[in-house]
Amino acid sequence: MCPTKAIRFDQEDELVTLDVGAIVLSTGFKVMRTDQFPEYGYGAYPDVLDGLQFERLASASGPTLGAMRRPSDGKEPETVVFLACSGSRDRSKGVPYCSKICCMYTAKHAMLYKHKVHHGKAYVFYMDIRSGGKDYDEFVRRAIEEDDVKYIRGRVSRIYQEDGKLVVKGADTLQGGEPVEIRADMVVLATAVQAQDGSEELAQKLHVSYDPYHFFAESHPKLKPVETNTAGIFLAGACQAPRDIPETVAQASGAAAKVACLFSRDELTREPQVAVVNRIPGPTFSYCVGCFLCQSACPYQAIEQEEIRGRDGTLLKTLAKVNAGLCQGCGTCVATCRTKAIDIQGFSNEQIFAELMTL
Repeated sequence: MCPTKAIRFDQEDELVTLDVGAIVLSTGFKVMRTDQFPEYGYGAYPDVLDGLQFERLASASGPTLGAMRRPSDGKEPETVVFLACSGSRDRSKGVPYCSKICCMYTAKHAMLYKHKVHHGKAYVFYMDIRSGGKDYDEFVRRAIEEDDVKYIRGRVSRIYQEDGKLVVKGADTLQGGEPVEIRADMVVLATAVQAQDGSEELAQKLHVSYDPYHFFAESHPKLKPVETNTAGIFLAGACQAPRDIPETVAQASGAAAKVACLFSRDELTREPQVAVVNRIPGPTFSYCVGCFLCQSACPYQAIEQEEIRGRDGTLLKTLAKVNAGLCQGCGTCVATCRTKAIDIQGFSNEQIFAELMTL
């Protein structure tokens, strides 16, 4: 059907090698697999959806052209229950952190439903409403006060099907733990935000720090929020932590600005306290024996191999060399080197001993 013949069925994968000056990690996130919610009946009951599926259902370009229809029989749902924190802040599911975006998009989904089904009833089970941001709390209040969305503070223990309805059993903690039972036509789960598959392997390949949940770690949470400990590698979006759209856009702009600053100069300034391989005068004399234990230990990939050749081009030695642009002065290579061939500039043994003798 393509009039420009842009579809190429004979195209094959190819390996491209590039020399780049900066990398921006923006691998995004995934939502928790819904097979981890057997108590909610996801997969067993077609009318139990996750947030992305409901977003697609409510979209004008979706399968129902924006009309609210139950997946099971195509009927208009009269009662919809939204479950916030489905997997988030739940140590039993392995996600003790807050997914941050669920409170806001759950309120949006409830409002979308009420705008499409005016006589319908929308219920939201929540733990806490975390709506931090400009006009965020006002947005949630609008859903409650203007669109008549019923918010119930409590967790849902079980969902099962009975007489064509989804029976949602929970408790209202604001009413002293009073049991709540709602017979719903549709249930929407706000599933937890998790790091993408393969994030740990990618972080190890790029020598970037990551947290126990495999989100990439920034260099400093306040002073360097878009930079990593490895020079030239930056972060943008939900690969670092759960992010909403405004935060992702702001962080992406910050990462782009950092890359632009990096490329705007022919020469770079660096901290003077970096590692250096000691050399004795002469082309082949060095304390380094070329074992390269330092290279395997360096967390910043700052150790390179340098070939020392004679005048006739004969290879004499292969020694370690520190890339001062990548070195962060951590001292790991200094502690690893068996021949004591590496020092941190300004903190060599001779300098420290001279300070002690002076004192």
